[in-house]
Amino acid sequence: MDETSYYLSELSVPERNPEEELEEKRERLLQEIAEYHGPGKGYTNRLRKFMETNGIWELKDLDYGWRIQYEKELKKELRPDRLRWHLRGFDHLKQYSMRKSGRLWAERKPPGYFYENCVLFLPYHPVQELVKRMDNAQERPDWIWDFSLPVSEQMKRQIYACLNYFLKEKGDAGLLRTRLSALQMFYQFCAEKRIEDIEQINLLQTQEYQRVTEEKNPEAFRILNICRKVLFLQAEEIHWNANVWYLERLHLESERMNPAKLVVSLSFVEVTHDGNRRLLQKYMKYGLGLTNLTINSLQSEMLDIREILQGMKEDACEITESQMIRYLRQLQEQKIKPETFNRKLMALQHFYNFLLAKRYIFKIPFRVEYYLKKTMPMHHNRSVSQEIEEEILNNLYQLPEHLRLMYLHLWGLGLRISEVCRLKGDAYYIQGRDAWIQIYQTKMKNYKRIPIPWALYQLMQVYLKRNGITADKYVFPNTKGGAYRSGTFRAQMIGWCKRQKFHNGEYLFRPHDYRHKIATYFYDSGVSLQGIRDYLGHNYEEMTQQYIDYMPRKIEKASQEFFKKQGNSLAACLKGGGEE
Repeated sequence: MDETSYYLSELSVPERNPEEELEEKRERLLQEIAEYHGPGKGYTNRLRKFMETNGIWELKDLDYGWRIQYEKELKKELRPDRLRWHLRGFDHLKQYSMRKSGRLWAERKPPGYFYENCVLFLPYHPVQELVKRMDNAQERPDWIWDFSLPVSEQMKRQIYACLNYFLKEKGDAGLLRTRLSALQMFYQFCAEKRIEDIEQINLLQTQEYQRVTEEKNPEAFRILNICRKVLFLQAEEIHWNANVWYLERLHLESERMNPAKLVVSLSFVEVTHDGNRRLLQKYMKYGLGLTNLTINSLQSEMLDIREILQGMKEDACEITESQMIRYLRQLQEQKIKPETFNRKLMALQHFYNFLLAKRYIFKIPFRVEYYLKKTMPMHHNRSVSQEIEEEILNNLYQLPEHLRLMYLHLWGLGLRISEVCRLKGDAYYIQGRDAWIQIYQTKMKNYKRIPIPWALYQLMQVYLKRNGITADKYVFPNTKGGAYRSGTFRAQMIGWCKRQKFHNGEYLFRPHDYRHKIATYFYDSGVSLQGIRDYLGHNYEEMTQQYIDYMPRKIEKASQEFFKKQGNSLAACLKGGGEE
């Protein structure tokens, strides 16, 4: 058929009668509604008439705007208690249409894929799988999200991403209600304050939001940090300019992490000078990516630098020597130990060495050797007395099994609390006729192996078998299966000791004291300093010496040996009329 013939054939098709088209649309609409057999089936007739009157011929064309119009018309005819059921029937039909169209695949798309600059009524969320648990819930104000507001598009997309995250989050309906209510309040705050980027919220804005939530909903303040974390973790690329970093996103080597004292995030919000905050972020990015320092050490140094930068009004790259002298004098005036002052000063020196190496500056504005304070080695007697040990051991049965065993590792082996908390099932083994334990030392980046009492080995074998703890599992897991937090263990033991009123209520549980006790016991028993150093896992003997409370006992022992010798006793001296 040529073009002319085709054109003539098209012209020969008779025009359809508008009434016939309208009747056909009514039939299709009636058929579509008739196919629905879910909740609200009995409320469809009134809705069908509403749709016909307004020229809505498919269920998919229903939206929140039409729902509002439908509600206005119903209010003229129905009592409030009947109104809710008709609206619910409207919602069920709309959701039926969406779910029938097979858009559930959309859940696999990125969170912002279906964002639209319009009002979102949550039951009509494009990913219906996320809102199924709302089908039978009572309608709430926080189901309505107005993304048409004339505010930052980036901020609105961020709120939408967090909203999707909370809808996906597993939990009961109460948790979802709490999340949505708090997020709604946070969205309103961001819109009112014209916030461009949630990850860039500064200290003043954070404090203002905290004041707002304290008056209305104290729990809502937590949503700020939750949103920061969601956005940082879900980003396709790492947001190095975010004011808070969440280390879970960085996939750092496990050897650099201490699971018993886990560093979850690094906050730069406290540095109010934008330029200085960016410099500190660059320094920490370098530390995380190009050094092999443990994360706890990096965090400690960052906190020291951050404290100094918090007070700086000038750009750290442009600060003069006289201005730096003023800040260092302020640091000197703080009531801190010389060791602490020197640590902070060296952290600042490392920061400026980085700036120098990166050509941000061409000269460091201070001479660190001018300010370092003289430190005197001090030894504190921290060994636990035998009386207190006996009190605790006699009452140890009152504690849960895992706390009893954790305490025995401190008391009997002198391990660090973090070492106890991150022990794994393969830590215990037999070599020859002796029982041993191996512990990974994060600080030293190596394993140490020490002998343990046979009784402790047997106790642990029973415990491991009964609890099904395999070689790669933590011996003392937290509720999520990770390593037991050292802070949690410490707090539980302190609370128990206070309730028991050990040593007339004066004893304060300090887990590190048991390392001092073990070191002192070994030294007093004739073990060499080098042997104790290897047992404790130190690199230097100077560190080991700080753990040995040996002087009083050494003097007493030497005194006893002296007076045991014939002629050295005081009585012999008196009888012989010896000189003073």
